[in-house]
Amino acid sequence: MIVDTNLIPKGFSAFSLWPFIFVRPEQRSDIALIEHELVHYQEQAWITPLWVGLYLVSRKFRLAAEVRAYTRQIQLGGLTREQAAHALLSYRLGITYGQAMQDLA
Repeated sequence: MIVDTNLIPKGFSAFSLWPFIFVRPEQRSDIALIEHELVHYQEQAWITPLWVGLYLVSRKFRLAAEVRAYTRQIQLGGLTREQAAHALLSYRLGITYGQAMQDLA
């Protein structure tokens, strides 16, 4: 279920917490962003508490999840690879821009 809300952490346009996808109202029509969140939604659906826990404590897990989601967003033309690499840096994953570009290749 997609929920339009402005109660989203600063710096983010949307986030998923199964069974919901929360999206800023002005981003609701961004299909590529919705698809990005659907990747997380599908990942969480099978085992939400474990997925959320790993996402919060494991940089490696969070990086892999975000790379999958941003790759989908890139495929749909919602972002360029360069934009996605910059976005990955905001997650404080301990990677460089070059590493982000390589992971998104």
